[in-house]
Amino acid sequence: MLLLIMGQLVVTLYCLGYKYVVFGVEYKIMFASLKKCWPVILTILVTLGMLIYLYGCEPKTQSLVSPARQINRQELQLELDQIIGLAQLRMVDLDKQEQLRAVILQNALILVQGQPFNPLGLITAVAAVYGVTQGGRNVTKVVKTVKQKRRENNGTT
Repeated sequence: MLLLIMGQLVVTLYCLGYKYVVFGVEYKIMFASLKKCWPVILTILVTLGMLIYLYGCEPKTQSLVSPARQINRQELQLELDQIIGLAQLRMVDLDKQEQLRAVILQNALILVQGQPFNPLGLITAVAAVYGVTQGGRNVTKVVKTVKQKRRENNGTT
């Protein structure tokens, strides 16, 4: 690596018109060749700088969960999948609540219309209420588990 750097330095100094000694070998350098070499040297240096920058720096963006943190494409996809999963769980919970509401409303309409009392409908309503509450508890457990896993994976508290 040192020899490569020294060789580049010798070429550069040669183009600048200086005299340089490397390992006991004297290099005579002509100043007139600077006019021929400087665009090439500048192009090579700019190209190398751009290549190092483009290869070493991956693109990052703000996190969906915590905007202060910068994340790459794979981390963003993971966060998006977690958010979509959480939204799907919440939609299932809303669907169950709407079903319970429909059962209760249907039984209330039957009672208001003056039809005879239906014990089977009451048992169904109670079972539906119990099912929705259990479903809500299960959704809460899953959400807490997902949050805990995300915290463990991200190393946050």
